[in-house]
Amino acid sequence: MQALPHPHLPAFASEGGALRAEGLRAYLLSLREVYLPYAPVPPVVLYALSERDWRARLPYPYGLPFQRSEGEGLALYAPLRYPERLLHRLREVLLPLGPPPGEVAAFLDLNLGHEYAHALQVAWRLRTGARWLDEFFANYLFLLGLKGARPELAESLLSWSSHLSHLSPATRSISSYERRRGSLESALWFQAQFALKAQALLEQDGDRLLRAFLEAAPLDRKKGHRLLLSLYPELRDWFAAFGLRGAPGAGSSPRPGP
Repeated sequence: MQALPHPHLPAFASEGGALRAEGLRAYLLSLREVYLPYAPVPPVVLYALSERDWRARLPYPYGLPFQRSEGEGLALYAPLRYPERLLHRLREVLLPLGPPPGEVAAFLDLNLGHEYAHALQVAWRLRTGARWLDEFFANYLFLLGLKGARPELAESLLSWSSHLSHLSPATRSISSYERRRGSLESALWFQAQFALKAQALLEQDGDRLLRAFLEAAPLDRKKGHRLLLSLYPELRDWFAAFGLRGAPGAGSSPRPGP
């Protein structure tokens, strides 16, 4: 493993991965500059790992970037290269939609910024424990960062989200999403819906939601949901589109969709 020191985003790369790690780090550092005015941004360690190194250190399947807490610190993991089996699986899901708006591997790299947003949620005590709400807010925070640092990538994310929103998963209820019941198609469809709704809120009110969440931190499931709906009561209608009158944790039992 090669160590690539940095005060804000130290990186470790498997053999042959230094350039990839440096490229991913430069991307994340550009997002960091947008987030700094809001609250202190702690160091986050980036790992760019070969499949062998990944499997030696992690219990998760090799391929998808992800974030996790490590003791008192935060870490992001990205593959040195995406395995063909993963790319094939994603292309298979996307096939009914026609040509995608870009390369699948580039889309996966783009979403490392989403995982960085998750790390900030942890650092800023904004994780609620409700999967749907944490993923929705991560999309909002991620898109806010892209718009400030890399507007061309924000457009790419929105193009992908619009494309993925045309998927037709069998599972579309937030209650099922919360229980992690659903396919890859369902997960991609939900992320697309969250990103598009986050774009609408950013266009409407800029960073209002982030500032309100930071002021109310630490958040939990009930507090986060209540604050979200107090700021945007019209989201109740949006939740209804997922077969719910409210969202899990609102103090009422979710109703399954039709």
